[in-house]
Amino acid sequence: MKSLTSRLAIAAVLAVTAWLSLVGTTGPKAPVLQPDKLIILSTTDVKGKTGPCG
Repeated sequence: MKSLTSRLAIAAVLAVTAWLSLVGTTGPKAPVLQPDKLIILSTTDVKGKTGPCG
């Protein structure tokens, strides 16, 4: 019985995830390319160190 409950819970989570992904794709789309913006992902290389581990 525990196995059936866990399978139902997993199926419910997968169904909700699929539904949310479908609902999220129907919204208005913004342009993907934005060449005038700069995004800094990491500042480890900015410190001037040449070692592989920072």
